[in-house]
Amino acid sequence: MTAGPAGAQGRTDGKMSENETIRRVASWAAAAPGRNWPPEVMEAARACLLDTLGVTLGALGEPGGRAVRRVVEGWRAEGRARIALGGTTCAAGAALVNGTFAHCLDYDDTHVGATAHLSAPVWSAALAVGQQTGAEGRDMMAAFIAGFEAGARLGNGIGGVANLRGWHSTGIFGALGAAVAAAVLLQLDEDGIARALGAAATQAGGLTGSFGTHAKPFHAGKAAMNGVLAAELAAAGFEASEALLEAEGGLGSALVQDGAAGIGAVDFDDGWELLRNTVKPYAACLLTHPVIDAARSLAPEAAGREARRIELRVNPAAIRLAGKADPQTPLEGKFSLAFCTALGLAGRPAVEGDFTAGTLADPDLRSVLARVEPVAEPGRDTRSAALEVQWFDGATDRRETAMARGNPGNPLSRADLEAKFRSLAEPALGDGAEALSALAWDFDAPGRAGELHELLAA
Repeated sequence: MTAGPAGAQGRTDGKMSENETIRRVASWAAAAPGRNWPPEVMEAARACLLDTLGVTLGALGEPGGRAVRRVVEGWRAEGRARIALGGTTCAAGAALVNGTFAHCLDYDDTHVGATAHLSAPVWSAALAVGQQTGAEGRDMMAAFIAGFEAGARLGNGIGGVANLRGWHSTGIFGALGAAVAAAVLLQLDEDGIARALGAAATQAGGLTGSFGTHAKPFHAGKAAMNGVLAAELAAAGFEASEALLEAEGGLGSALVQDGAAGIGAVDFDDGWELLRNTVKPYAACLLTHPVIDAARSLAPEAAGREARRIELRVNPAAIRLAGKADPQTPLEGKFSLAFCTALGLAGRPAVEGDFTAGTLADPDLRSVLARVEPVAEPGRDTRSAALEVQWFDGATDRRETAMARGNPGNPLSRADLEAKFRSLAEPALGDGAEALSALAWDFDAPGRAGELHELLAA
């Protein structure tokens, strides 16, 4: 495993011992601008940028994102931050709009350890503040890496438990990551970054009860905006509690009140969280992906046959968060193990074009829904699933997904990433999609930030 970044050193003024977690993160992040990042970490950050730009552009027609965009445009705020294929506004406004669009399709990457979509809010914040301040691409890359690493480490372990308690971890740990990214670009020192993290932590929000509605992607946009706002407040001298990220400091105990999980000790010497990120090959909730893999592998045998019973053995979280048995909208279909199973058995690729009103109403697909029986299997990895189909002809077929595609250990190739990007960006940009793809893979080169700003103009 690649060695991680050097950890924060101890302090002599007492602040580290009193507020060790927030100070450790702030001290490490403050050194981000001058750090030499390993090549594989830079490549992972570029891949996240490409993926985030693709899912943002692919969602520009989504009604939830368009509503957020209309509101922000109504603010008539002045600024240099670019709304995707739109005008410019203040950094917080652009982060809100772009962060919401980036999560509208539920096709953006996911950090499994924190059970959170981090690139959407952190890249949206980094691009918005970077454009506002005139930063170069390499500066934005450093800010993104710092924000992603911070958000992932703070969310590791507790994010998944918080989700099961009703809190959407993206709205929480995405905001903390966005605050770090924005603070780095605003050139805040350790004290300033600590204040920004405190201001972000107290804005924590987002409920999993909103899944399947416009509010879920809004959580990512609001996380980006909250992070930018927190950093701007800190830059203006705003003070917030530095104890909120400690074991009993407020945030962790509020999210998981029985103490079953908490914000643990932050260690920046245990590898890179960016290298543990998951990029989605399917445009649905990540918890459905192992099922889609298993069902798609069975598609050739399923052709022309009718299932009597389809059993899914999955982690309980998949049923809790993606268990809509009778989805009524395409968005609900993305949170339906049953519908995703039907798509997979039909041999469909489960990309954005498969989650439409037409496919949802397809009688052949809908006939499968009532046959699907999800079974909770405590202890099963969320990235795995087992599928058993009992056919009316008397035969039984089984498939097992040990590690779903897109995860570390079974990653998408660069060609896969570019194909996904093109499918999303070309309808919006046409020939410009190729230029944008090349730019993302070379974003840290001088002048690339300005080129991105122009490519994304209306």
